[in-house]
Amino acid sequence: MTRTRIFIVHENQALASQVARVLNNEPNLHVMDLMTSVTEALASIGNGNCDFVLVSASLPKNGALQLIKCMRQQNQNAKVIVTGLNDEAKQILAYVAAGAVGYVLKKEGVQTWVDHIHAIRAGKPVISPTVTAAMMFHLNTLSRLTTRFEAKPTLYANLTDRESEILPLLAEGHSNESIAERLVIGVGTVKNHVHNVLKKLKLRSRKDTSTYLNFVQARAYATPMRYA
Repeated sequence: MTRTRIFIVHENQALASQVARVLNNEPNLHVMDLMTSVTEALASIGNGNCDFVLVSASLPKNGALQLIKCMRQQNQNAKVIVTGLNDEAKQILAYVAAGAVGYVLKKEGVQTWVDHIHAIRAGKPVISPTVTAAMMFHLNTLSRLTTRFEAKPTLYANLTDRESEILPLLAEGHSNESIAERLVIGVGTVKNHVHNVLKKLKLRSRKDTSTYLNFVQARAYATPMRYA
């Protein structure tokens, strides 16, 4: 059987080395390299030179999410497993939506890393009942919102950076004055941005922003886990 080539991206080099020793004891697994940063990983991963990337959820500045998204944009075929996660469905779903194929919790030992690699290679899901339930909830939310917002999710791309900042604040129910204070801009400027957000997203009122944002997020969480 062909050996599975693995890169480990972890801020703790000592722990990564320990994990590498365990993985290398498996006859069909081989750790190719250890990296401590997203920059280093992106410079090393490419041209089909690895099969799995094990990336730590504790990397600074949401490094794991950044790495997954960059790999997806570059159409890298390597499968990503996020390690060191808390057992929180919302957090796990964010990584799944970005493109991760699996995850390992903080409380789980190194052997779980091995088991998950073998399971994913065999096309088996590695997802807990809690996360499955959360995913079903988001799929249900998506189904309920689709009729109303079906033609509108792509309109989000038309927003400017400032409008994208204002949208979630509108969804949370902030007033124009509150938004102006948070973003350190004038109330009149906020009013203009709010008008543009509603117009670009074709929403009837600022109250619709919450439902619209939930719809967009539900669509993101509906991204399927990939095994092939």
